[in-house]
Amino acid sequence: MPSAPVLHTERLLLRGHQESDLDDCAALWSDPDVTRYTTGAPLTRQEVWTRLLRHPGHWALFGFGYWLAFERTSGRFVGEVGTARFKRDLLTGRPALDAVPEAGWVLMPWCHGQGFASEAVRAVLDWRDTALGPGRTFCIIQPENAPSLRLAARVGFQVDETVRHAGRDWQVLIRHT
Repeated sequence: MPSAPVLHTERLLLRGHQESDLDDCAALWSDPDVTRYTTGAPLTRQEVWTRLLRHPGHWALFGFGYWLAFERTSGRFVGEVGTARFKRDLLTGRPALDAVPEAGWVLMPWCHGQGFASEAVRAVLDWRDTALGPGRTFCIIQPENAPSLRLAARVGFQVDETVRHAGRDWQVLIRHT
């Protein structure tokens, strides 16, 4: 059964999820600054536990998934980054994206604006391009989330369309390799 390979960048260590990561993940997903443009509201510990459990399943079923990122020098938790197949309701009518890996990143507020997201996303996309070969990757970002839109553009995503779901607009961005 495949599991997340360990990735190293200049400042980060990325590895797969473990049971002992629940506290870090719960801190991430309970922060209103983090959830404003993702889930829309902080998550309960139980909801975070369910999220944590699904990530090893992505690796087992698809050979790709999410990593947890840690600062190499301190070991401090940075966030989650990776690719997945979430089968999102907001993509109804877009069956061509159903099997395409969806990239995503969410970082602790303490490290926003320090380039950690760029470093982690580049490492994940480089791994994706090598491990999975040429193809498409997409991401969804709310139009108000300017930092994530800038990052997506820097790593090669281009806006494809805007969709409305559950009272919120989402931009669908696609990256071709």
